[in-house]
Amino acid sequence: MTIALQSQIPTLRATLRRRASRLVRDVRDRIVATAKISMTGPKSGRGYRRGNRTHQASAPGEAPAVDTGLLINSIQTAEEGDLRAVLGVGAEYGIWLEFGTRRMAPRPFLGPAFEQAKPIFEAGIRELLK
Repeated sequence: MTIALQSQIPTLRATLRRRASRLVRDVRDRIVATAKISMTGPKSGRGYRRGNRTHQASAPGEAPAVDTGLLINSIQTAEEGDLRAVLGVGAEYGIWLEFGTRRMAPRPFLGPAFEQAKPIFEAGIRELLK
């Protein structure tokens, strides 16, 4: 009698990696969407005239208000391998809004979006490991 054992570990590992990669991309997309939605919502900062229109600015602690669309359209993502996603902002002033300056309180948009997505990512990882 001959018994042959065949490991399923390589197949399981590949399946797990594929699912984890999908989770990383889904959470990355969720962070971007949440950040953009936070910028388009109502704001409670001061209103001021710019040309022939009035702009409603964000208050300290609120996500920045959309004005020209440069910031919201400059959110970029990149994949560094299949298990790592990087988010950034191309608009130079994005970092000033996110963290504030000596003269301006922060108007965070990426940090809160990340914090909202973190439990979803953690739950997804737990589900993968079941």
